[in-house]
Amino acid sequence: MRSRVRRFLVGSDLGPTSRPRSPQATTLHLLLAAGASLLTASSALAAEPALAKADLDFFESKVRPVLSEHCYKCHSHTADKIKAGLLLDSRDALLHGGNSGPAVIPGKPDESLLIQAIRYTDEDLQMPPEDHGGKLTDRQIADLTEWVRRGAPDPRVPLSTAGGKSYGGVGRKHWAFQPVQKPAVPAVKNTAWVQSPVDAFVLARLETAGLTPNPLADKRTLIRRVTFDLTGLPPTEAEIQRFLADTSPEAFAKVVDRLLDSPAYGERMARHWMDVARYSDTKGDPPRRDDPRFPHAWTYRDYLIKSFNTDKPYNRFITEQLAADRVVAEAAAKAKAAKQEIPDDQSILAALGFLRLGNQHDGRRNDIIDDRIDVTTKAFLGLTVSCARCHDHKFDPIPTKDYYSLYGVFANTTEPRLAMMEPALTARLPVTDDLTDYMAKGRELVQRGEELQKQFLEMRRARERDPQKRRELVRAEGVLQREITNLEMNHPGAPPRAHGVTDVPNPKDYPVLLRGEVGNTGEMVPRRFLEILSADPKNRPAWKKGSGRLELAQAIADPKNPLTARVLVNRIWQQHFGAGFVATPDDLGNMGGAPSHPELLDWLATRLIESGWSLKQLHRTMLLTSTYQQGSRADPARLAADPDNRLLWHSSLRRLDFEEVYDSLLAISGSLDRTLGGKPVTAASDEFGKRRALYFLIDRRNPPELLTQFDFPNPDTPTGRRFETTVPQQALFLMNSPLVVETARKLTHRPDFMALGDDTQRVTSLYLAIFQREPSAEETRLALGYVRANPSGTSLDAPPEPPAMKTAREKLREQRQAQRQALAGKLGAPDNRPVGSTIEHGGPVDAWTKLAHALFQTNEAMFVN
Repeated sequence: MRSRVRRFLVGSDLGPTSRPRSPQATTLHLLLAAGASLLTASSALAAEPALAKADLDFFESKVRPVLSEHCYKCHSHTADKIKAGLLLDSRDALLHGGNSGPAVIPGKPDESLLIQAIRYTDEDLQMPPEDHGGKLTDRQIADLTEWVRRGAPDPRVPLSTAGGKSYGGVGRKHWAFQPVQKPAVPAVKNTAWVQSPVDAFVLARLETAGLTPNPLADKRTLIRRVTFDLTGLPPTEAEIQRFLADTSPEAFAKVVDRLLDSPAYGERMARHWMDVARYSDTKGDPPRRDDPRFPHAWTYRDYLIKSFNTDKPYNRFITEQLAADRVVAEAAAKAKAAKQEIPDDQSILAALGFLRLGNQHDGRRNDIIDDRIDVTTKAFLGLTVSCARCHDHKFDPIPTKDYYSLYGVFANTTEPRLAMMEPALTARLPVTDDLTDYMAKGRELVQRGEELQKQFLEMRRARERDPQKRRELVRAEGVLQREITNLEMNHPGAPPRAHGVTDVPNPKDYPVLLRGEVGNTGEMVPRRFLEILSADPKNRPAWKKGSGRLELAQAIADPKNPLTARVLVNRIWQQHFGAGFVATPDDLGNMGGAPSHPELLDWLATRLIESGWSLKQLHRTMLLTSTYQQGSRADPARLAADPDNRLLWHSSLRRLDFEEVYDSLLAISGSLDRTLGGKPVTAASDEFGKRRALYFLIDRRNPPELLTQFDFPNPDTPTGRRFETTVPQQALFLMNSPLVVETARKLTHRPDFMALGDDTQRVTSLYLAIFQREPSAEETRLALGYVRANPSGTSLDAPPEPPAMKTAREKLREQRQAQRQALAGKLGAPDNRPVGSTIEHGGPVDAWTKLAHALFQTNEAMFVN
């Protein structure tokens, strides 16, 4: 049995397109067909335009092959560099054209630039060029000319909406740049399936395609699915039983509301956003002599948890992450003007970690600013504005001037030089002995720093430089920086602080850097919002109040901004359905994918704004639908029509991410510490195996290998969607990690498990704990056969441990204890112990523990159905 599990996990290619079987199928055979039908879905996603069959055949046999073979290398979305701004891989792009205008004028081949280029009649316009194959054959030229003469009939149209109208456009006409308008809910035939307007939009597309949706899933499947989606944890058996017993129409809504009110909801949502915000506890490439750690990064993570749990309006959430210092300052000014006490709570300053916690790029200012532009525009707007750093954006209407308008915003932003100068989250700290000691040590370190700066200044003024002296000063400054960070991270009196930013005293505008080169300056540009997103592009107001960060936040959060609500809705939809309406959540621009349900996307975006930007309301709107509550059974006919489930005719399987796998092990075994927030823990610390994976310390340069093996995102870049890979290391972790083995042991050595006198009941107990369902008769038979085939049979006693192994384990325990003591004696010493090395191995395992361990390695334990 175990060898079969090992073979499945190591050798299969599992993914969300896997073809599901019945929930009662044997777990050891679940998902064997995964990854077998990775077919393109373009034909199923949209109906072909009304082309004559002769025209369609002509395009497919004569035109598409020529374009694909000779043009796409330089003029398609797959090209390394788009030449002349011209795309030829869609009808809209062809008609829109590139830098020289439309490539094709339907019906007029002699006036079409494409035909002029392939005829080689103009020395300055000859395509394909000689170094890319040279002139086409006469037959190919004649075919393309005839195609344009026919009116350039082209089946490569954008996706159609439920109403059948085109929903495309390129450049400025791209759908994402158009105003959000609330569409009418479409009429459908199968009204009995519709629980909400969301279902009507989905069903209208399905009925147009001739497909039918799945029936609703069973209640055990539903509660497991929604509990993982909203909290990242499995449901308890008590929670499942309450749901099964509740026969009211509102039973599922009660479950959703309970989960949204759970503190674990904020933790789960925070981890999603930390991917987007490229969160890390270290600086990656710090400036010379600087300590690589962000000692207070964790306060940003805790800010996120609190914000999501309190359902902070999303527009406020945006404003605080870009300009919390301005919000706090304005609140203090109002209180002062009204002769009221200035608020003591400054905790929202931690939100500025969104800007501060990126890679520090060896102190290169321009790269740090570029990183802040990149994370801001991708996270909130779904645009790749950083592509305009050196030249106008190749695909989206974002000129270089717009990039340097935002550059000016962040160039007028500064941050404290030392960690102890960062703002505290509480304005007035209560005086304690710990705080007094911390302040005294802090003053001593500051004085040492000032003395070092004096020595550096004296050395620079000296006529003869002393290299040895300089090296000593550099080393001393590095030691000082580490001591400051250690003090902030480890002293009991150190107050929680924000990694904040403030505006420079005298903000100014900055010029365009031609080709992105420092010193090669061009036109001066005012600080203002992107032209394509401005209500009046010709009269965009310049931002003069400070850096402009607050004005930038307000422009992003403006309900009239066509992107902000769409981007967030797309991210939340992806969380619940496995893929967003747009498959590229960080890029809704021209390079992004077409929306699968554009009208539904806009309907949800308007609902979000109408609800006061409430994320919890958005979750409820998506979850309390037949679309979300469908079963996952996939029949061959519908699978062939829509293999990627873009039309949402069934619920897609979703693989658990690492955090869910790790946290589930702790929750199932009863080892999970539910404490919210706090300082990070290393994956090799004593807290490993107790705290949620959310609280792991993330080292940007060297993240724990365990995380990277499970597709943890690169914290240098915003990541709205993680890659999914299947590699042997993932299976090896489940097979060999002390965490998994000891979790299995704890599960089978619980008093209530050991008190069960019937082996069938024990098998059922394991299935309920690990899969949140009862086993089938076949699964029970296989499990009992496996247990009885082990040396210790059905006994809960493990085989006796050989003396040599026991001695070795005792020595290892002594070594680990010595390591802990050594680390405790070194303030801030790096913890280089292997992941999970602090977990005590209990020695040989009995047959029931082996069974639990094997069940943890099955595909069903790794997927949400």
